[in-house]
Amino acid sequence: MDAHTTRVLEFGKVLSLLADEAAFSVGREFVLATQPETDYAAAFELQAQTAEMRLLDQLGIDVPFSGAHDIRPHIHAASIGQVLEPSDLVEAAQTLRTARRAHNVVEKVRDRVPRLGMIADGCGDFLRFSDEVDAAITPRGDVADGASEQLATTRRELRTAEARLEQRAQAALADAVRRGVVQDGLLTERNGRKVIPVKADYRGSVHGIVHDVSSSGATVFVEPMGVVEAGNQVRELQLAEQREVRRVLQRLSAILGDTAEAAQRSVEALAELDAISAKVRLGRKWKAGLPPAGEVASWFKPSGATRIVRGRHPLLRGEVVPTSIEVGGDYAGVVITGPNTGGKTVALKTLGLLTLMAQAGIPVPCDESSQFVCYPRIFADIGDEQSIEQSLSTFSSHMRNIIDILGRAEPGTLVLLDELGAGTDPAEGAALARAILETLLERGCTLVATTHHGELKVFAHNDPRLRNASVEFDVESLSPTYHLTVGLPGQSNALAIARRLGLSEAVLERASEELTPEHFEFENLLGEIRAERSAASEARQREEAARHEAEELRVQLSQRQDAIEGERAGILADARREAEDALARMRKEADTLRRRAAERDFDPHEADRVLRRMDDDLGKLTAAGRPRRVSPPPPVTLRREVLAGDTVHVRDIPQLGEALSGVGDDGRVEVQFGGLRMKVSVDRIDRIEQVTETGDKVAVPTGPAVSMELDLRGQRAEAALEQFETYLDGAFRAGLPFVRIIHGKGTGALRSAIREALAGHPLVRRFESASPQDGGEGVTIALLAG
Repeated sequence: MDAHTTRVLEFGKVLSLLADEAAFSVGREFVLATQPETDYAAAFELQAQTAEMRLLDQLGIDVPFSGAHDIRPHIHAASIGQVLEPSDLVEAAQTLRTARRAHNVVEKVRDRVPRLGMIADGCGDFLRFSDEVDAAITPRGDVADGASEQLATTRRELRTAEARLEQRAQAALADAVRRGVVQDGLLTERNGRKVIPVKADYRGSVHGIVHDVSSSGATVFVEPMGVVEAGNQVRELQLAEQREVRRVLQRLSAILGDTAEAAQRSVEALAELDAISAKVRLGRKWKAGLPPAGEVASWFKPSGATRIVRGRHPLLRGEVVPTSIEVGGDYAGVVITGPNTGGKTVALKTLGLLTLMAQAGIPVPCDESSQFVCYPRIFADIGDEQSIEQSLSTFSSHMRNIIDILGRAEPGTLVLLDELGAGTDPAEGAALARAILETLLERGCTLVATTHHGELKVFAHNDPRLRNASVEFDVESLSPTYHLTVGLPGQSNALAIARRLGLSEAVLERASEELTPEHFEFENLLGEIRAERSAASEARQREEAARHEAEELRVQLSQRQDAIEGERAGILADARREAEDALARMRKEADTLRRRAAERDFDPHEADRVLRRMDDDLGKLTAAGRPRRVSPPPPVTLRREVLAGDTVHVRDIPQLGEALSGVGDDGRVEVQFGGLRMKVSVDRIDRIEQVTETGDKVAVPTGPAVSMELDLRGQRAEAALEQFETYLDGAFRAGLPFVRIIHGKGTGALRSAIREALAGHPLVRRFESASPQDGGEGVTIALLAG
């Protein structure tokens, strides 16, 4: 991929954000080395890996990376025969164990994530090495006594020798203290030997070896002859211990060195999985719509149209206005016009950067209905790169880049040109810009260009290969809206902006006289078309909202009907069982009567009593078989008549509505439920919201649209519960029948906290785990009351 293009589109800043999501340093290196692929198969493979990792994330399956370190220097040192320190061996064992755990997690679902399975195959089995290290080195990083039999024996003897040395040294000190020849009554060490601080005047009184003298010369540190031999024994055992410790470390290092290549592959495979997981974590933060879990082919194509729906530039902060644009299908190019700071360059960069991200396997922050194409070459000329040192003006710097692009552009190339034809004479700049566009179109390139030249608007309108687009500008507030409108060229707005800023009318009139009537007709026509498109867009949004609300209401009513049918079926089954039991009892009693009659042991009174009881049972069965009439609920007596504007509660509808009329002649009231309007019988209205003394209605707000899914993974329990309570209240007010709470599996602490909060919650009827294919124990589904 062209280095200049990736730099001006700020692809490196996206990699920096992605690197911050990596779990360990080698994974971070892999992330920073990521580049957009120019071959479709390679780019498809990267996105497929990301899609599979996103599937694992959706299922609540976490690939472990904790305890991973960059152990490549340790592996290299061991491979050339060096002896590793205990801490280095512990890090190597932890990392290789983590790699194997990652392999085992992926292997369990390999049939659903085959590409991740192939990567995880690089994580080898180092159980022998890890177990040896665990047995030989303590958690504090010391070689354990049990690392070898010889070490255990040596340390046992060393402890005995140290105790004997301490005993003899204390005895020598006590004798010196008794004779009054010591400076103080404490043993000390010099050069690893036990010594007594003797007064310089009495150094001849204590026979032994002088190891040190104090700086003042008043104290001589003497090792008494009685402890020299014991000290020699301790020193010999200490050296023996060091030799045995080194031998243990050498043995463990040799195990790692013998499998250096496999260990290196394991670290790299773990880092690759970490880099892919980092992409998914960052995509979750961006709320990226692509790639969907486990799916790539439907939205990532080798050729065709690039269609971005509500794409968000990942480097912008605050409330980002999404960009929607299509290029490369019916139209080979798009020409964007509009005022400065209106968002033309942002739209251009958004298209270019999201395309680079798609070809690098990075999740794309846009809607799922978007579609991307893999371009073998992408060139961009964006920004002002004028240079005093190189004697380059704005125009010259743009021309140098464009000349380079024209020399390398081939069919299938995506070309992004910012401020085409700017920085020079307008007439010549427009002519040059048109010639550049025609040349690129003839070569079969896909292109998007921004410009201020009005001539290019006409050119794009007349050329069937091009399409106009523009960024909107609010003349009243003198600020851009950053909305990109495809299909219409931009208005100049120069005179309107000047008038709003206070330029004198005399100057404005003189300027207007210089313009042709056709110019004003064109600008007025554009304004009318924009107003009509805006009204149509708002109408479509209202229609979509109404359709969505109607669909939700239909689903709720369907669920209620299913519940009623289930209850009805249960009642019929119970009645059928009762009837079968009664008939069986009646047959048994009739058989008893027949047997007694045959045996001439017949009691007429007993028979009459049994027959009457059978008649009673038969009557009960007949009554139970008749359709039951459900008595209607008692009529609700409203405290006053329903008036237009009242907020009302209609039975069996979980959302408050607004009465649009009073009670009609047919006894029905027209009620608005969000975007849905319907007539309901006044008998179904069981409550009118109370009115305060000031006449204001007290209504329960339904709140904004609420997602049916809440993702709490990665949060602490306290913060997650606070967000959960707010979300649950909003979901209930929005009339959702149920919600999905994604908490992941992990340690289970967050899941326990969420389910404890759900238990007995006044807004929740019941809750359960999701099905295994929908997340299992990592997801809780809560059915809301109402």
